[in-house]
Amino acid sequence: LPTLMMVLASFRLAGDYAGLAPLQDAVTGAWNLTLHNYMRLLENTSYAWLFLKSLLYAGITTLCCILLAYPVAWTIARSQAKWRNLLLLLVILPFWSNFLIRVYAWMMLLGTQSGLNKALTWLLVLFGRDANTPVQLLYTPLAVLIALVYVHLPFMVLPLYANLEKHDTALLDAAQ
Repeated sequence: LPTLMMVLASFRLAGDYAGLAPLQDAVTGAWNLTLHNYMRLLENTSYAWLFLKSLLYAGITTLCCILLAYPVAWTIARSQAKWRNLLLLLVILPFWSNFLIRVYAWMMLLGTQSGLNKALTWLLVLFGRDANTPVQLLYTPLAVLIALVYVHLPFMVLPLYANLEKHDTALLDAAQ
């Protein structure tokens, strides 16, 4: 249903104050639907490049989340019962804070004055880099991927854990 609503919204006209125009004109009763948005999409190639770039980020994020989430989910599913709840709490804990606050926290961690940046700069000085130029981490594709993986990782860990927890360990022993 939300996807269908977005498809319908893509055919609607823009409203007066940055929203969407009413679906039907109040006076004439005509539907306010148009193909103008799609014509604009096809006329400007920058939209296509942005779409492809978004798909690339989504694919890399998904791959990173799978590579990181599967071992975490496996560890949680195979851990002792007394540790399992604590480990699950650690996975769920980021949901207790606002999405925007979590992203801003990454901006602080990746900024030029952060401890991470200073440590990385110090490490690169050992390899001959100038100590007065900090490493640019923020506003880079790497920073975007780090934030995307961090935000979406619990959404990968929890379903994998739910599935792995149901597996019978005797089947693994039999398979060996």
